[in-house]
Amino acid sequence: MASLTPSPKQQFFGADGFFLAGGLVYTYAGGTTTPIETYVNQEAITLNSNPIVLDSRGQADIWLQPGIAYKFVVVGEGDVVQFTTDNIIVPIDNLSFGSPPPMGDVQPNTGAFTTISATGDVTFTGFGYTQLQSGASEDRPGDPVEGMLRYNTSTSSFEGYTPTGWGSLGSGSSTGGGSNQSFITNDQIITTSFTLPAGKNAMSTGVVTTGPAFSTTVDGGSIAGTTLTIAEVSQGVLGVGSVISGSGVTAGTAIVKFLGASTGLVGTYEVDISQNVSATTITSPVVVTIPTDARYVVI
Repeated sequence: MASLTPSPKQQFFGADGFFLAGGLVYTYAGGTTTPIETYVNQEAITLNSNPIVLDSRGQADIWLQPGIAYKFVVVGEGDVVQFTTDNIIVPIDNLSFGSPPPMGDVQPNTGAFTTISATGDVTFTGFGYTQLQSGASEDRPGDPVEGMLRYNTSTSSFEGYTPTGWGSLGSGSSTGGGSNQSFITNDQIITTSFTLPAGKNAMSTGVVTTGPAFSTTVDGGSIAGTTLTIAEVSQGVLGVGSVISGSGVTAGTAIVKFLGASTGLVGTYEVDISQNVSATTITSPVVVTIPTDARYVVI
């Protein structure tokens, strides 16, 4: 099956119907007034000027990056705007990838995506690496879902999101004598409340203590329905499962989810009991809960 050829050169006309000789084409990112680059050829090496100056036939070579939205403002003699066209997008095709092959035939060699979603099984092969997203604790997603993985630069550890909140994956280790895994490390201070899963056992070494209880400043917290708002923190951090207290707060109210960009400090949280509490001091102790069918041993 054949396809209609695209225009090999862009050609523009003025309102009078004649070639827009010497006209100007300003190129911006779609929906903005931010200038954006276009190219003289498909290799995307040589840049056009911005604005692009049209020749005596109103023509120019204008190559665009695929998948990016552009806005063209075409100007004629006397700086009179002839027309504006926004959200010009060239679709992604096989030329969008590093080398050969056509999409749907074999895998493209490389590709860059802002967001990618896959359904079903995903398999990585070869001897390279897979790099996860990384960032500080405050860069965590505002509305996390179970199964998220990332590298936390604040704690220098990999972490995942579960029904009990963000937690480290595995534990630190150092190699000794070749490939031997000689040391497993654990933190000495528990900074947020934690519930050991039912039917699971846990173990720590050395002295393990709980960090300071969480507290806002005076009148630093409030609740509207199931949304807890923390305006200012005095000490400690909150975590999913933390039970909070305060004047007018229903006994047993617990944190079930971080909202927005919350990190355990200033921000918004979802609680498990709907209520309305005006500005008050919110506190929460650091508690480790061990179910009756679980065991926790400190060596």
